[in-house]
Amino acid sequence: MASNSLTGHGRWPQQASFRGGSGPDAAGQAGAGGRWLAMVGGTALGIVGLRQPGWGGRMLALGGAGLFLAGALGLRPFGAGPLRAARDPGAWRTPASRRRSQVPERTQAVVTIAAEPGEIFRFWRNFANLPKLMPQLERVDVLSATESRWTARADVPAGAGLNWRCVLDRIDEDRLLTWHTVGETPLPHRASLMLAQAPGDRGTEVRLTLVYRVPAETVAASLGVTPESQAEETLRRLKQRIETGELSTIARQPHGHGSHYRPTDSREAME
Repeated sequence: MASNSLTGHGRWPQQASFRGGSGPDAAGQAGAGGRWLAMVGGTALGIVGLRQPGWGGRMLALGGAGLFLAGALGLRPFGAGPLRAARDPGAWRTPASRRRSQVPERTQAVVTIAAEPGEIFRFWRNFANLPKLMPQLERVDVLSATESRWTARADVPAGAGLNWRCVLDRIDEDRLLTWHTVGETPLPHRASLMLAQAPGDRGTEVRLTLVYRVPAETVAASLGVTPESQAEETLRRLKQRIETGELSTIARQPHGHGSHYRPTDSREAME
């Protein structure tokens, strides 16, 4: 139902000290050596290609010419690592955790709900309903038409005193809601809910996107759930709530010598 978090990771550069030198001079020499290697390799590859008949030879020759040109123009044919180190020797000292935190963690989940977009939009638009979909939340206080305060449950890992403010920044009736955190918060993020007609007139396709500006591990340590699981569970509960008026939460009720179970009826919360 959902797509996983998508993050990009660049090629890890090789330190100049691994090749017998260290510091900016060694890194600069490594970058120049890479350019000459590209030029020599491109020349050799081009010669081999010209001696080969057919398309295979032509492709080799073309590749050799491109490699030679990249080296001659300093276009870093072997990756950005050595030249970046030459410009910024301190790049090697940046902790990996800090680099990861600078890349937003983006998660999406999608579900099809057998209902009209307007019904779904109205339910979500009232942010006070969201704790019914996100068990990590104790409540959401609506402060104005665009601002709300979200409070985490006390029993989540960092729940005691954990709250943040959100502001709606785009409202397209029955189609799109976007919001983001404001002020100081340990979990800065932005999010959107997009509604579209499902193929085959099967209802409404609902897409929830969460973009945290901290690593997924930090979210899990604070709320007890990863962004991926949070998005999937939220839409699963939304689908149940809209289509049946109930959630699958089972409440245990004592009855005589035994007990019976009943789904928690939450139809009144749809209002």
